[in-house]
Amino acid sequence: MIRSLELPDASNKYYRDHLSIVLENLKRWTSYDLIKEYGFSEENLGEQVFDADFYILSHNNAADPILNYGNDRVLKLWETSWEELTTMYSRDTAKPVNLSARLAMIEQVKLQNYISGYSGLRISKTGKEFKILDVTIWNILTNNGDLYGQAAWFKSIERSTNF
Repeated sequence: MIRSLELPDASNKYYRDHLSIVLENLKRWTSYDLIKEYGFSEENLGEQVFDADFYILSHNNAADPILNYGNDRVLKLWETSWEELTTMYSRDTAKPVNLSARLAMIEQVKLQNYISGYSGLRISKTGKEFKILDVTIWNILTNNGDLYGQAAWFKSIERSTNF
């Protein structure tokens, strides 16, 4: 059984340390400084990202990756709780028919360290389909250079009208 991560709150600084690594890697690969762009502070980074008006999520580096972060907009979009999200296989964010395209994209990111402009069909916990648009996906490396996982950031979606 997969164990859920603690709910983001002040006691864990809304996963500020995790987000620092995630966003440092975004800047490393793309030169985009999301922290500076949005005027986030290092001290309140976790809470600011959790409440931000964009979508950001990440998964671990397991052979079958499990989500380990999603901000509040992600939770609402996928219609899931934190507990459900952090026990969800990353592959379960897409319909089975779309998994091969998703897997190819993940492998491309592993080789190139990031991709931008990705769009893909996804599905919420309740079965609602939507398309994520203009997504940036990147590898997350530790300070030692070990693969820690991957993350995705996007601002726009398109609700399904039977894609």
